[in-house]
Amino acid sequence: MDRRDDSSPPDYYARLEVRPSASAEEIRAAYRERAQETHPDHNPDDPKAAERFQEVKEAYRVLRDPERREKYDASRARGPAPEVYVINQQAPAGCGGYLWRVFAGAAAVAAFFALEALGIWAAGTWTILAAIGGAALVAGLITAAVANRFPDEATDVTLRLGPQRMTMWVDGRTALQLSWTDVDDVRLRDDGWTLELGVPRRTAQGLTPIPPVLTTVRRKGSRGLLEFDLADTDMRRDLLIEFLRSVDAAPPPTAPAQSENS
Repeated sequence: MDRRDDSSPPDYYARLEVRPSASAEEIRAAYRERAQETHPDHNPDDPKAAERFQEVKEAYRVLRDPERREKYDASRARGPAPEVYVINQQAPAGCGGYLWRVFAGAAAVAAFFALEALGIWAAGTWTILAAIGGAALVAGLITAAVANRFPDEATDVTLRLGPQRMTMWVDGRTALQLSWTDVDDVRLRDDGWTLELGVPRRTAQGLTPIPPVLTTVRRKGSRGLLEFDLADTDMRRDLLIEFLRSVDAAPPPTAPAQSENS
C-alpha cells in the first residue's frame, strides 16, 4: 500500500505497481494482475482485502482515463497545499505617524510663550488657571486634528490563514480574527494575489485598512468587503486556490474579479 501524507494525493501508480511513465496497455495489464491478487475471493482470511481491492479499482479508474490522468499528474507535480498559510509584511518606513507627537510638544511650547507674551503670569490665580486650561484645550484640539490626518502606520503585519479562521496581528496585537464560517464569498482578482472576502457588516465595522496587507475595507448595506494583498509570498496561485478550497466552511473561490482599474 502506498505511503503518503494525508494532504497529498494518493499514489495511484504505486497501487498498480507501475512507473508514472507507464503506457495505457501497461496500466491495463497491471490492473488485471493487482485486481486478481487483492480480490476478496482470493483472500478470504484477510479482513483488509476488500479495502485494497477498492484502492486498486480507484487507481485504475483515474489512470485509464487520459484526461483524469493528466489532471492527477498535474496535482502530483504541484504538491499539497499547506495546512497553514502565514504572511509577514512590513509597512514602508515613514514619519507621518509620529508627526502629531512632535506637533503636540511644539504646541505646548508655543502656548507657554503666548501666555508669557500676554503677561498672564501677573494676573490672579484663577485667571492663570483659565488661561492655561484654554490654551491646553486649543492645542489639544489642533493636535487631535493632526493625529487624525497622519495616523500611526503599522510596521509589522502578520496574516495567518488557518483551516478554521483567519487572524491578523499588527505590531504584536490582534487586529482581526475572522472565522471562515462568517465568510460568504471568496474571490481572487485577475492579478492573482488580491483576495476579496465578503463578510457580514458587523465584521467590517470599526475596521480600517492596514497596509500593506489589508488594503480595502468597504461597507454597503448589511455586507462588508475586505481586500487583502497576498503578493509578498512565495506560494503559487494554484496552491493558494487549493488552500482556500480546503478550509472549513469557506465557499470555494469564485471566478476572478475584474480589477476596477482594468
